[in-house]
Amino acid sequence: MDIVACTDKWFVMPTGVMMYSVCVNNPDVDIVFHVIHDDGVTSRNRRDLEETVAEFKGKSIAFYHVDVTKFPCFPNATTKTVISQATYYRLMLPEILPETVHKVLYLDGDIIVRHSLLPLWNKDLMGFAVGAVTDSLGEDLEFYHRLNYPSQLGYFNAGVLLVNLEYWRKHDIVRVFMNYMQEHADILKFHDQDVLNALFCDKKVVLPIKYNFTSGYLWISSQYDFGRYEKELHEALKDPVIVHFTADKPWVYYGRQPKHPFTSTFFKYQSQTRWKGVKTDRRPFKLRVINFVADTLRKFGLKSQLQPWYEFVDVAPID
Repeated sequence: MDIVACTDKWFVMPTGVMMYSVCVNNPDVDIVFHVIHDDGVTSRNRRDLEETVAEFKGKSIAFYHVDVTKFPCFPNATTKTVISQATYYRLMLPEILPETVHKVLYLDGDIIVRHSLLPLWNKDLMGFAVGAVTDSLGEDLEFYHRLNYPSQLGYFNAGVLLVNLEYWRKHDIVRVFMNYMQEHADILKFHDQDVLNALFCDKKVVLPIKYNFTSGYLWISSQYDFGRYEKELHEALKDPVIVHFTADKPWVYYGRQPKHPFTSTFFKYQSQTRWKGVKTDRRPFKLRVINFVADTLRKFGLKSQLQPWYEFVDVAPID
């Protein structure tokens, strides 16, 4: 099994925990992790990731350094503090990975894998570019108006992708991506995820929600009706294969209530790694001030308007 992860210095730790969870729950599978990174990832970071994987039989890691100065200027890659150019690396997979690699499973770093990935890996992609899970925000018609394709085709989350590299190479997809970004840079609100959806809207295999259980599916106050996904959601809530912390990431130093229902799942795996107890804080100064004001209001019993607008469903601890 070939698994790809893209990281910068901020995501080394969660990526390492993600890889550890993969190894623990896929003990009898030979896996090569292909880690794509930039200059911000140090030799120490690479060694930590390598040693994490080396603990497990049949697991190995290959690193691919990306020289960002030689890459195109990706649109809007720095408009948000949580977005870096690393998010676009997955679009370059045919050029970065060896031609001997024909299919990969791409996993974001903010993921925990809880079960075997073989059923997912063995999904048939014949004739299709990707396999992906419908995004929890995919009911929003804004996506389809902006990207100009029918809402019936759906919008997927790009944090888990089963990628048919043979298809990508055959159709010169990297060139297609670059042309699209150049012509539509002004509409790419969700960066490379928008690019993938716009170009693969009718060239994808839709996967069950349990393979990319994003945070939005757990919000009580979601404005979207998930009724048509009732069976899939029930299965995912009961026993997800992949939990994707698209919001309320457990390892962030400053966390607001309510906490993600699967926070304990992340800490379970993190506590078994060299990153036990490690948290990150990359808040800009303005956000630190906003958080301080909100905390002060709560301290004096005043209602803060800075609380999250959503609540999570009540999920009993699974792990």
